[in-house]
Amino acid sequence: MVAKYFITGISGFVGSELAIALAKLGCVVAGVDRVYPHNDTAEDFAELGIEYVNLDLLDKKRLIPLLQDIDIIIHAAGVSRVSEARANPLECINSTIMATTNLIEIVATQTKTAGLKNPVFIYLSTREVSFYDSLDDSQVSIDHTYAISKKAAEQLILAFSNSFNIPMAICRLSDVYGGKRDHVNKLLPTFVKRAKQNKLVQVLDNETRFHFTHIQDVIVSILEVIDLLGKSDNRQKYFELWSEDSYTAEELADLVVSTFKSDSIIDYAFRESDKVMQHINFIYKKWKF
Repeated sequence: MVAKYFITGISGFVGSELAIALAKLGCVVAGVDRVYPHNDTAEDFAELGIEYVNLDLLDKKRLIPLLQDIDIIIHAAGVSRVSEARANPLECINSTIMATTNLIEIVATQTKTAGLKNPVFIYLSTREVSFYDSLDDSQVSIDHTYAISKKAAEQLILAFSNSFNIPMAICRLSDVYGGKRDHVNKLLPTFVKRAKQNKLVQVLDNETRFHFTHIQDVIVSILEVIDLLGKSDNRQKYFELWSEDSYTAEELADLVVSTFKSDSIIDYAFRESDKVMQHINFIYKKWKF
């Protein structure tokens, strides 16, 4: 029997890569996003038979019929960066907490009313929740709005899962990179691009330790989680999808420049400033540039 997947945030980096990988495996894939996919992604969707619907998850009336007869829901929608959440907390709450509540409530109501088998519900969260959980109350600030919203969404999913017997998994991701759909303005792609062009590579922060994970490793891990959820003796609900290897921006810049045998000069701007950018840690195992 062919598995039917429904992916939220399907136009995004992780959502689109997941959709394409699943379709290539022979799965039926559909999804929603309030942002239209880029042209090359839309072409891949059309070629592989991936159904895309332009939809906000808060639009309950249009969302309900799309969730019928689905085997696995992968919830990848929401604000994806700390800076975006800090700049617009209300948007972060709407797109993460409110949207998640709407989605999981529909799933619970449909399965209860129709008496159908509950779909597997997988939420793609963030390693920043793990970091947030380690903080003392006095350390919590507006910079943690993103982590707080993700934590709240996790708890809501857990509550509905327990109350309505919905099989679920929380997959906390790290700083995912790789593939043609990666955001070009993130740290690693920026370093790689400038190194390839032999341009100045500027390091602005050396306090944060980044834990990078390649998108293909994320996809394989999520498929393994899905298999695990199908086992009757499984009790695990939280999965941390990263390695323990980590790099500072300085170490990463050195690695990228040396890997490409680049003539780029590395500018350690953080040594000339007392300012420290506030980030949250991330990870990785094999480098795949």
